[in-house]
Amino acid sequence: MKCIMSPEHSQRSSEMELTEHLAELRIRIMRVLFTLIPVFILVFLFSKDFIKFFWFFNFPPYVFSPLEWLILQLSLSLTISMIIIYPYLFFELYQFAKPGLYENERKFLKILVIPSYLLFLFGFIFSMKFLVPLIYSITLQYPYDPYLSASQTLGNAVKLSVAVGLFTQIPLAILLLVKFKLVSYKTLKNLRIIIYFVAFMSFLNLTSDFGSLSIFAAFIFFILMFELGLFIVKIASSLNILKN
Repeated sequence: MKCIMSPEHSQRSSEMELTEHLAELRIRIMRVLFTLIPVFILVFLFSKDFIKFFWFFNFPPYVFSPLEWLILQLSLSLTISMIIIYPYLFFELYQFAKPGLYENERKFLKILVIPSYLLFLFGFIFSMKFLVPLIYSITLQYPYDPYLSASQTLGNAVKLSVAVGLFTQIPLAILLLVKFKLVSYKTLKNLRIIIYFVAFMSFLNLTSDFGSLSIFAAFIFFILMFELGLFIVKIASSLNILKN
């Protein structure tokens, strides 16, 4: 005998399923937070060493308010802690989305997680140790100590470096979008001028104590990563790698 589910029962089942998903998401977010807290405390204990490591001038940093040094320690510690737990954050998000993924999609995501993390680390460190010092060396042509604020200088450097690290994810993001058939290669290629325009207008809203040169550098890096993503997708498609 075939059982027909009533609309009311179907609605209640959908509501229960949504509630269960939200409850699971809440649990996974709490796990990430409970992991972040001890990592943050540990990093904070060594925050002065991290500040010395990332400070890229021959002269010392300056603070102009009683809380500036503490705010710098807290913000830098939080950023480094988030970078450290990034693989675990990805794992929790993957486990949450796993039931809705096909087996081939699961394998594809597992393959990309390590390259994604390494690319972000490369982008962040490359920016902090090479790109940001280069920008400052061009813009600060002073024969004397410019008395740069520690919090503002390193804060802007970290913002730019996080952005560069995120931009290294663009090729992988494009690969995933095309692989999961959320958007086609042709669409991304045709819309790239619009995407570049929107990105450039967004970058103009960024504030930085080394001015427009950092915005220009970030924009150029964004374009390079986007074009690299299109090139990788084109090569992968010709090799039938993106086929299910």
